[in-house]
Amino acid sequence: MIKKLQEEVKKLLAEKKVNMVIGYARAGDAINAIPYFIANPEECGALIWDKTCIYNLTNYLIDMRNKKVGIIVKGCDVRSVVCLIQENQIKKENVIVIGLQCAGVFDKKGAELGAVGRERAAKCKSCNVHTPPLFDILIEDKEMNQKVLQQEDSYKEIREIENKSPEERFDYWKKELSKCIKCYACRQVCPLCYCPVCVADQTMPQWFSRSLSLEGNFAWNTVRAFHLAGRCIDCGECERVCPMGIPLRKINKKLEKEVKELFGHESGVDAEKKPLFSTFSKDDPEEFIK
Repeated sequence: MIKKLQEEVKKLLAEKKVNMVIGYARAGDAINAIPYFIANPEECGALIWDKTCIYNLTNYLIDMRNKKVGIIVKGCDVRSVVCLIQENQIKKENVIVIGLQCAGVFDKKGAELGAVGRERAAKCKSCNVHTPPLFDILIEDKEMNQKVLQQEDSYKEIREIENKSPEERFDYWKKELSKCIKCYACRQVCPLCYCPVCVADQTMPQWFSRSLSLEGNFAWNTVRAFHLAGRCIDCGECERVCPMGIPLRKINKKLEKEVKELFGHESGVDAEKKPLFSTFSKDDPEEFIK
């Protein structure tokens, strides 16, 4: 699979179909993976693909929107490419998508262990997008295609929180969001947080407190979640980079669940469809109108 990947990337660069390919290479610790930017076809031998390739590389596409770029993506990652196309942030003709069939990557915990003793990432346990829905080149995993992949309930933890009383839910999120230090790592790593000036950085007017107060923390994390409603593709990068270990996926998964149940919408699956909030249907539910 790696050899096939290296051959395809080398061919793209040699034929000058792209200026650069974004992929993965082995980190300096000889265990983990890092983002790798290749412009020279002779450097393709450093490309890797395994369960340590946890990063969603599509975050780099915004800054390269005017260049011809190839990008290596997993099934979950490519959904953010679809969203960026839908939202007119990138043009499909400028991006060659090299899709990888994926049975899941490692959790960020235990990175020092390499492949020994590491669990599959939580997002992967409930993932149903093992083959990218959009690709120009597909690198197949023959071993994965022969396996029956177990899929967990995607909303199990969400239902557990929903079943709590309002007071219990507030106490739960009060405990979690009080940890937030407003480093904005979640924003920086998200491929769909691309506003030139984030609402968190605006001072005239100032929409919410930038201090480390519970009120400001609730406002920031709530606003960001609503901005991603109908758009988040559950790549899990926000939760992975959070230095305080806040379960940010739970917030986004709750809104994903609501959008799916109310509108039957799943983000990043079909590039031909319009974004959720740019469409109107007479069949949209109106129970909220009193």
